[in-house]
Amino acid sequence: MIIKVSQDVLCFIRNYYINIITLILATTVIQASLDYILLPKKEDLIFMNNFINGSLQDMIKELSSDQQYILLKLSAANSISKLLSSTFLFGNILTMLHVLSTTNKNNQSFNIINIIKSAIPLFPKLLLLIFYTTLCIQLGLMIAIVPGILLAIIISLTPVMLITNNISIMEAIRLSIKISYRNIHLTTPPILLWFLMKTILILILIHYFHSWIFIVKILTNTTNNILSVIILIYLYRLYMIIRTV
Repeated sequence: MIIKVSQDVLCFIRNYYINIITLILATTVIQASLDYILLPKKEDLIFMNNFINGSLQDMIKELSSDQQYILLKLSAANSISKLLSSTFLFGNILTMLHVLSTTNKNNQSFNIINIIKSAIPLFPKLLLLIFYTTLCIQLGLMIAIVPGILLAIIISLTPVMLITNNISIMEAIRLSIKISYRNIHLTTPPILLWFLMKTILILILIHYFHSWIFIVKILTNTTNNILSVIILIYLYRLYMIIRTV
C-alpha cells in the first residue's frame, strides 16, 4: 500500500509540478515577508551569539529583561509566521487536491488564482486547526520525543478530513485519531521519515551556513514547505484509498 500511494504521489507531482512549485515559492515569499516585518532586527539578536553553545535555561537566567523581551518577541514572531504560511500552503494544496479529485481534470478554470480563491474561505478554520495541532504536538515533544511524534502520527489526517468532509475541527481530530490508529502501519513511516529529513536538513544548514541566518531561514522554510507538500499529498491520497476500502 505504501508503495502504491508513493507512486501516486510522484505521479501527481510530475503532472502538477508547476502549480506545486508556484504555491511553494509563494509561501516562502510570504514567510520571508512576515519574518522581515515581525522578527527583531539583527543588531537586537547579537547578544544570542554568546549563548549559542550554552543551555537554554542558563541563557535565559543571564539575560536582561529587555533581552528576554526580544527573545519572547522572536519566538512569537516565528510562530505567527509559521502558522500563517502553513495555513496558506496547506489550504491551497488540499483545495487543489480536492478540486482535482471531484471535478474534471481538464477543466479550463483550474489555475492557481482560482485555487487560492476557493481556499480563502477555508483559511480561518484551517488556521485554528493548525494552531491546535501544532500546540499539542509541541507540548508532546516537550514532555518527551516519543509522545510528540505519536501524537503527530495519529492527528496527521486531520487537515485532509477537515477539507474533504467539511466537518468541525474536533470532529476532524476525532476521526483522524480513529482512522490513523487503525492504519498506523501506513501513517507512521512517512511521518517518521518527515521528522528525520527535517532534522537532518536543519543540522546541515546550521553547520554550513551558520553565519548567514537569513539564508538559513529561507532555505529551511523552502525545504520544509516541499516536505510538507509531499506528506500532504501522501496523506490525502492515502485517505482517499482507505475510505473506499
